[in-house]
Amino acid sequence: MKKQTGGLVEGKIAVVTGAGQGIGAGIAEMLASHGAFVIVTDINLERAEATAKKIRDDGGEAIAEYFNVADFPNVKKETERLASLRGRIDIWVNNAGITGTARVEDITLEDWDRMQTLDIKSVFFCTQAVFEIMKRQNYGKLVHISSMAGERGGRSSSCAYSSAKAGVLNLSKCFALSGGKYNITSNCVCPGRTLTAMAQGLSWLTDPNDAPEKTIPLCRFGTPEDIAGAVLFLSSDISSYVTGDVIDVNGGLYMK
Repeated sequence: MKKQTGGLVEGKIAVVTGAGQGIGAGIAEMLASHGAFVIVTDINLERAEATAKKIRDDGGEAIAEYFNVADFPNVKKETERLASLRGRIDIWVNNAGITGTARVEDITLEDWDRMQTLDIKSVFFCTQAVFEIMKRQNYGKLVHISSMAGERGGRSSSCAYSSAKAGVLNLSKCFALSGGKYNITSNCVCPGRTLTAMAQGLSWLTDPNDAPEKTIPLCRFGTPEDIAGAVLFLSSDISSYVTGDVIDVNGGLYMK
């Protein structure tokens, strides 16, 4: 995405976790196109570098940094290091995570623990770390990527995944309650069926009975850019009176 003049997050410093591909890359590119300096983080530094290079090639500002959201003994130190790169962190997007498709009968203790570690435990401790930085600044935008599965239960995704993503919804509200007096907002985005590499293997992608023209009012699957647009809104100051909320981006597949 080419950088725009006078973007919605002009001059802000943003960190996006798991931004080496898919929705995370789309978010990083969207924020950069609207003027943010983006710190692209991923456990795969090569992928992060590719995202950052694409942003720079399009006229934006970005650097790539290795960041393991599940390295709990070092999360606080590494978050402080990221803040030191540009002197602050204005926007933090919790995007990193995994999915799964196991039936409830087949989920093992190892499956359950891995999902909770990567999809909820990491979100809490990363947010806790950056929350202290944002308190010092008296400003911050926390955006967490949950899932439609976290709202209605997992259909094609596993119970372990949908349970973790439901936890993210509540976690976001807790930080909204604690952060208001520090001018920190905390909100969630819940993607629906989105075309990414992580979606490979999910039944809705290939089952003709789940074709979008049959199941989704807008008659198409989502794209990373669709999700990124909602994140941009919540990352910008036009959403300054929105906190503890959820934006559903699912083409109308799930309506509350």
